[in-house]
Amino acid sequence: MRPTLGNAADPPPVAKEPSIGGIPLFATWPQNQKPDAAIVLSGETFGFLQPCGCSRPQKGGLERREQFILSLKAKGWPVAGVDLGDIYPETVAVMDQGLLKYKMTMNALREMGYIAVGVGKTEFKVEIDRILGEYALQKEKPPFTLAGNLLGLAGGKPQPREVRFPGATRPMVDVAEFATVGSVSVSVVGIIGKSVSEDVAKANFDSSITFEKNNRDFLQKVVANLAANPKKPELNILLFQGTSEEARMVAMDWPQFHVILCLADDSEPPQYPTEVTGKLHPAGQKTLVIQVGHKGRYVGILGAFKKAGGGVDLKYQLVPLGEEYITPGTEAEAQKANPILPILEAYAKQVRDRKFIDDVPRVPHPAQILQPKLNLTYIGSAKCQNCHAAEFVKWQGTPHSGAFNALEKIAKRPSLRQFDGECIVCHTVGFGYKTGYEDQIKTPQLMHVGCESCHGPGSGHAADPKNNALLALQAPWQQKPGDRLPDLAFMNKMASLNGIQRGQEKIAPAQLLLINKASEMCMRCHNHENDPNFDLYTYWPKIHHTAPPKNNGPNPNNQPNK
Repeated sequence: MRPTLGNAADPPPVAKEPSIGGIPLFATWPQNQKPDAAIVLSGETFGFLQPCGCSRPQKGGLERREQFILSLKAKGWPVAGVDLGDIYPETVAVMDQGLLKYKMTMNALREMGYIAVGVGKTEFKVEIDRILGEYALQKEKPPFTLAGNLLGLAGGKPQPREVRFPGATRPMVDVAEFATVGSVSVSVVGIIGKSVSEDVAKANFDSSITFEKNNRDFLQKVVANLAANPKKPELNILLFQGTSEEARMVAMDWPQFHVILCLADDSEPPQYPTEVTGKLHPAGQKTLVIQVGHKGRYVGILGAFKKAGGGVDLKYQLVPLGEEYITPGTEAEAQKANPILPILEAYAKQVRDRKFIDDVPRVPHPAQILQPKLNLTYIGSAKCQNCHAAEFVKWQGTPHSGAFNALEKIAKRPSLRQFDGECIVCHTVGFGYKTGYEDQIKTPQLMHVGCESCHGPGSGHAADPKNNALLALQAPWQQKPGDRLPDLAFMNKMASLNGIQRGQEKIAPAQLLLINKASEMCMRCHNHENDPNFDLYTYWPKIHHTAPPKNNGPNPNNQPNK
């Protein structure tokens, strides 16, 4: 799956009280009392700047995160943010586009008032120097990059972090950052856990870096420095690039950290933090180990309430970034009200102007690999109607036939997605494959989602329609020739049933396998991020078309192959 960008044609937000698990946000916090500091917790965004927008509802996106933060500020809350890292995408077709995403995300976090960010495996994978060159080298201002136990490696010997990552007034990769949020003094520390450092070393992403050998000794120095710091932080937050179990062990041994933000065990985060109390914790004190999930769909909010005798009481709230946080108003009004929207628009313009679409690798389609001598090419849906007239008419009446219009004419926040390969891949024919879609001028016949999006390059079949080997290539979901999805009546029936009722229906194993394989093909684009409501039983009737007749000739009356 390639992460997509945008939220097409969103209407004003729905007027309802946000909640999670049936509980209104902040219902368990002190009522009629503002927190003395509110800290936004995020991480593992993986390049997801905005939800796709192809289907609703969806969660996440930088626009909604900022709109949520603005709603807190409107209440008079003092707000800042910290991010665990893994801002760079997990997978990306064009490295420079991934780096641009990182840069724009950092710019957005600065606008949101973030203090610091960590460094994750995705950043190490693309090489830390490239990441630093996009922001830290250009802007010596928050959010600062923290990974205190990261070292250089030269001549087989470790280099101090200050030497390996020098900056004008501070290292580009630092140990900690201090800030005052509202009336609360806050420290943020970043380190790489053993599991991540070992994975990075094993993969040898970058031969010029290494890590402190002993995190225990390193943390001993860190907490000593926190205690001696003249700013006397009242709230210590650890950005811990490691597992929740590792984070729990750190919490047991280092009660000086009030909050540890760690890697999520699952894409869906737990609603409540893990509360850790060990032998070293003072009476009544606990450490909160927090996970916020993947792809920016949720953020956590930490509320700090100062106690009369010193210290702070902490409250936590997990927040799903739903449609309640779409910026209201016209597009012009939203662009002025939400400072993240111009950043997203600038991103889209650079994607267009730098022509990243031309840099997307074109690989052979499986059919082109299996039949190399035929030089199979994409020919466009219009060429299919000569023998498949009724199927062509059916296709023309589906959203697939105008899929490109959603990018060019409908998509907003940002616009210009017809120039973004991460969007184009699901709105054209054969993009990313040899002879597939290139652009609107060179390959206009391959705009939209057409016959060859599912059936593969069609030149061979058009030239030799009775070739059984080519027919098999055009139906890769089949286990054997002649396999057919269940009839339309069955699909409609299944669409009307709930999950339990569907499980009670008898389906032959071979037929179920066919249904699953067809669904998997659809979900290359209709995946959870792009279309969270996708269900083959519901969608198939909308595009239902029959198999060609046995003689492989024209099928003008759309008759099933019996």
